[in-house]
Formats: sequence, structure tokens, C-alpha cells
Amino acid sequence: MKFRGLPKFGILAALSLFSLSLHLIRAQESVPSVIEKPGAAPAQPPVNAETSPAPESSVEAPAPAPRKTSTVETRSAPIEKSESADEDFGIGRFSNFPVHLAAFVQAGFDDNVLTTNNGHGSSFTSANVVLTYQFGSPRTKLTLSTGAGLTYYFDRPGNSSFDENAFLDFTLSQKATPRLTLGANLHLAYQVEPDFGYNIGPDRRSGNYFYTQDKFTAAYLWTPRFSTVTSYTPGIVRYDRSAIAAFEDRFENTLGNEFRFLVQPATALVAEYRYEIISYDSAARDSTTHFVLGGFDHNFNPRLLLAMRGGEQFRSSDFGGDHTDPYFEGNLSYAFGHNSISFTNRYSIEEPNVSTTAIRNTFRTGLVGKYGFTPKFSSSFSFYYQHSDNQAFNSGGITSPGFLEQSVDLGFALRYAITRVWSVQAGYNHTQIISDLAGRDYSRNRYFAGAGLTF
Repeated sequence: MKFRGLPKFGILAALSLFSLSLHLIRAQESVPSVIEKPGAAPAQPPVNAETSPAPESSVEAPAPAPRKTSTVETRSAPIEKSESADEDFGIGRFSNFPVHLAAFVQAGFDDNVLTTNNGHGSSFTSANVVLTYQFGSPRTKLTLSTGAGLTYYFDRPGNSSFDENAFLDFTLSQKATPRLTLGANLHLAYQVEPDFGYNIGPDRRSGNYFYTQDKFTAAYLWTPRFSTVTSYTPGIVRYDRSAIAAFEDRFENTLGNEFRFLVQPATALVAEYRYEIISYDSAARDSTTHFVLGGFDHNFNPRLLLAMRGGEQFRSSDFGGDHTDPYFEGNLSYAFGHNSISFTNRYSIEEPNVSTTAIRNTFRTGLVGKYGFTPKFSSSFSFYYQHSDNQAFNSGGITSPGFLEQSVDLGFALRYAITRVWSVQAGYNHTQIISDLAGRDYSRNRYFAGAGLTF
């Protein structure tokens, strides 16, 4: 068993981010909670996309990973989500009005609007709106967030100077019986910017695309120490541009089951099996994958959670044949008041984003968080690193060279609340792609500032 193409830089990056996350956690423990509105509650802790909670256990596996919520993350139409809901869902105690509306206007400069290796720069302006709703009772927890944005480029080559973006996030947890808990986590997005947090498609602008990543769970407590979590995870990828859609459009379906045993009040051992089916609309790239995993979930305290999984994945593909490779994922998440941080790592076989590549082994690491310096002055930040080993392919008259590719995407934003309603913000994004294939490298810098209105 060998981790192919994993460079020392990737390992050092992961270790450095882990050290940074622990440093930030220690720093946040000594800072009081930042509350921007009376009655407003802290944000919920970031959580992991691959596990979900076992009912009545003192150890809860993290729920689906947080969607990117800062202006750092949605560069065509920076969308900042409201943080005005109360954190205590269990007793149904929320702010007086559970619906909140936010609007933002920004302007800035992008030095590579086409994400090519000979970048063309342009000024831009954007406007967006976000609506949030939260509800809680002793048995039900529900959150809804939706938004849309429009970005105009003053000097972008091509037929259109506009980018449209929209998203919908929905989470629901229902305690059906004292032993059975049902959950749903839905994320739908229509956007043009590449998403470095997930393996959706090309890591450069390739036209507008729609994707959804959802998860439905049923957790059952068989005994005080033993529980199971059964899950179904569907996904859809759809590109507007036909040349990209021909090899990217697909359905993904994953069935999974966790067997959880509580060995200590704060630690649960986990054995897990997943079965993934990927069906492409046009390309002959269908595949099935079996995951056999083991790991643990540990609560260091109510705010700090660690989830680890590792094992083997057995993949059979119409295009690349049969492959067996190691699989690993880990998530460290922390939340304190309005401050939060999530550190994730994963090594796995991923869907290629080059039409002639059959197998891609990828290591990903990411650090996302928010930090409040004072009740009025806050920040958000993100860092993603990806190393992909695209393996050589030669079969049926199709020959594709192997190549390595790395990507770095980082950003930060600062926000100052002038009043309870008005705020100003500024931020910066940088993206760097380094590839063995000529013409795939590019560098991009993006600067922006603006104002927001929140009700």
C-alpha cells in the first residue's frame, strides 16, 4: 500500500495548518464571545461531511461540513451569511424574529478574470442578498439559508460581462423517537467560480455550473453504548458549457453505514462501510467504489471535536479498470461564541477533471474559520491545498501522459460593524495552480471592499 505522488510539501502544509489551528484554538479560549446583536447566538461548530450524530450518545459524530460562508469563499458574488440565530436549539429559544435578510455591495479588481496563464485583469462590482431562517424545538432543529448575487466586470473579454450565482442550504434534524434520529443536509449551488473545498470539476473558470451535495441519515441507539448511522449521499454536477459537460456531468450516489461503540464518555470507535456509484451522462467513465474504513470520534470538550477515518477503497471503472488505494479523512473542528475553525484532510481517488485521465489520487487539506477581535471587528479566513497525481493511461487507442498538479487557494476578509445594521468589509484572495502540463498553470489575485446591510 503506497501513497502515490504525495509530496513533502503537502505533509508539511497539513502539519503546519494543524499547528496553526491548535494555536488559534488556544487563543480563542482566552477571548470572550463576540456578540454583535443583543439576543444573537454563537454560530454552530463546523463539522465533518462524512459522519453524522448517533442519538443519546455523549459522543456525537460531526454533521455535514459547513458550507463556505464568508466573502472569502464566493468570489464572483461574495455572499456573507447572517449569524443572528440563537445557538440553543434544544429548548426552542431563538431571537424574536427567526427570519433575517442581508444585502451587500462590493467593488474590486481581479488580475486574471479568465484564469489563464496569460491573465487579463479587470475591475468589477457585485451585489448580493442572503435570506436565513432558523427554528428549534426539543425534537426538531431546522436551518435554511439562501442567496443570490450578480457580478459585473468592466473589462472582461468574451460575450458576457456578468456572472450569476445562487445557493441554497438546508439542514433538518428530527428526533423521531428516543432512540431514532433522522437528519437531512442539502446544499445546492449555481456558480461560475471553481470550488477548491470539494471535487466538483476543473479548478479554473469553465462557465456556469450547477451542483448539489446532500446527505440523509438515520441514527439509531441500540444500547447505551452501541449505535448505527445509515446514510444516503446523492450528488449532481451539471455544466452549461457543452465541451465541459461532455466529460464532467454526472450523478453520484453513496450508501453508507457506521457501527459506533462508545468506549469512553468522550470517545467512540467507528467501523464504516460505503458503496459509491458514479454514472456519467455522456462519457464512458462510470465507476463503483467500496470503502472499508475504521476510526474514531473524540470530544475533547463541548467545543472541540476530532473525527478520523482510514482504510481501503476498491474502485472499478469503465475507463480506468480496477484499482485499490488507501483512503484517509480527518476533521478537527472548534467553535467558541462567534469564533470557529475547521481543519480537514483527505487522501483518496477522485474523479478526474481532465477528459483523458482515468485515475487521479488526490490529497486535500483545508483550514477555514472566523475570529472576532472585538464585538465590532471580526475576520474570516480560508486556506486550501491540493496535490493530484493524474496517472498515465494507455488503452483502446487512447494515450494520456501522467502528470502532477498542485493548487493553493487562500483568502481573508475583515469586517467592521458600524452599527447593528450597517457594516463595511474588505478582503483578498489568491489562487495558484502549478502543473506539469504546459498551459495549465495560472496565478490569480483578487481585491475587494464594500458595505453591508443586515436586518
